Amino acid sequence: MTVREFLHISEFISDYDNLIRMAKEIKPSQFVCGVSKPDTINDITMGKLMELQSISNDADFLILPCKILLGVSEETILNEDVQAVLSFSFWVSKEVERVNKLFSKASVDPTPEEQQAGIENLKFGMFGLLDYYATRMHIPDHGDVEKVPWIRVYKCLDMDTKRMKFERRLRNIITKKRK
Repeated sequence: MTVREFLHISEFISDYDNLIRMAKEIKPSQFVCGVSKPDTINDITMGKLMELQSISNDADFLILPCKILLGVSEETILNEDVQAVLSFSFWVSKEVERVNKLFSKASVDPTPEEQQAGIENLKFGMFGLLDYYATRMHIPDHGDVEKVPWIRVYKCLDMDTKRMKFERRLRNIITKKRK
């Protein structure tokens, strides 16, 4: 069955959840749409990562990973075997989840004082991340940050997080010595 055929009948499938569960277990093929599957998504840009993170419906779930990572046309994807595309798309979603976990670990828990001051109001999502990196690297155009490999942005965030945690510990040690 092709992706096109699957998209036409998917809303009529009675046991859709079971079908998805089974599709998640299929190991992705080394070639999808005639293109070799990457080993990871570590080499993609922030812009491509953001596109993958924005997937919100079944059609995008099947189409966008192949377009973004493999560079194939929508028509090629629609004519591809649905099992190959589904397994690839689930693999991509696992990779995106892995990257999202890395970014979420590269953060500092707020102090009680920061919470009281309303630090929760300073969460700006992906735009905030682009702005952080642009500011840190003196890049005037956020669009230029979208062309940077995501792993570079993550490493800067991770280093800054480690530095901030160190500075907090150091301030606590100095404060305790003064008492």
